[in-house]
Amino acid sequence: MAGSNTGFHEIAGQETASRMLAAAVTRDRASHAYLFIGPEGAGKLAAALELAAALCCEAGGCGRCGSCLKVRRGTHPDVEVISPVGAFITVEQIRQVNRSLYLFPGESRARVFIITDATAFNAESANAFLKTLEEPPGFVKFIIMADRGDRVLPTIVSRCQTIRFDPVRPAVIGERLEREFAVSATMAQTYAAISGGNLTLAESFCRDQDLRNRRERYIEIGMELARGEGEPQALATELLAMAEKVGDAAADGREEPPEGFAEAGARQRQQDAHRSATAARKRELDQALQVLQSWFRDMMVVASGAPEVITNRDYELELEQEALESRSGDYRRAAEAVNAARRKLGYNIDLELALLALFNQLQEVM
Repeated sequence: MAGSNTGFHEIAGQETASRMLAAAVTRDRASHAYLFIGPEGAGKLAAALELAAALCCEAGGCGRCGSCLKVRRGTHPDVEVISPVGAFITVEQIRQVNRSLYLFPGESRARVFIITDATAFNAESANAFLKTLEEPPGFVKFIIMADRGDRVLPTIVSRCQTIRFDPVRPAVIGERLEREFAVSATMAQTYAAISGGNLTLAESFCRDQDLRNRRERYIEIGMELARGEGEPQALATELLAMAEKVGDAAADGREEPPEGFAEAGARQRQQDAHRSATAARKRELDQALQVLQSWFRDMMVVASGAPEVITNRDYELELEQEALESRSGDYRRAAEAVNAARRKLGYNIDLELALLALFNQLQEVM
């Protein structure tokens, strides 16, 4: 399995993680289980697929053979990706892993299981997985992913080699967007800045016109609020409707349940679709509030005489026209209010009431 032609150098902005994984593969010393910890969009899944390709490839991940290409396309029979069904990884999914655990690889030297969210285990599935993780066959490798290590069961952490992924640096994201998507330097820098180190989100801005349109509307709302315009209830209703549309699309596009889970029936699938829609709706609301927060921050820094550090570079002219030096403190308080509202999204709250409270507060500040 040893080899030196690994593709880890292609994982943008993760030099340390790439170096550690490449060394393990080259020396034929890969752990039986890895835990990749890092924020969303940091390249954990890309790294997991590269590691899986390297473990399956006779040359250690050449990137050109049929095995490597199958892994990257998601069609390799010896590589399985396990993602949450709705909000959770279910015990039936883990039982399905257990049923195939002792089957020898069909086309390579390893069987690789990639678990995309270790925080999605419920009590039953976590207990079942711990037994699986304790003593797997020698040819089985687990790659487990999580955004935060403190939300992973310590018993899982202790059985894995941890590899940490950092937010991708804006300069790295910007260079990649210019190279891969042929966007202008201004837009590449803008998407890099507003993505907060999330390469996946930055790339989505390049691909998704609907996402760009929603950002434009969120900035328009920021402008209205900064001018003291906009009716709080109407704005709350509008933002929630936009998030609902994104949530509905996520539910409609949800994958069918894995084999062995279908017998749970239509009711369970409906519940899973509801969970997927709820999660997507909250993500979109967080994205909307992140844009609003960045807008008020940009207003503050322009009003303070530091336009060179703005986030929304494609709106530099509008910021210079709108920002008033005398209101720098108001913009700061507005950004802080939006940030506080973003933190509340993680709780089980009434989203419309939370948005209404925020817009009423912003109206008072402005």
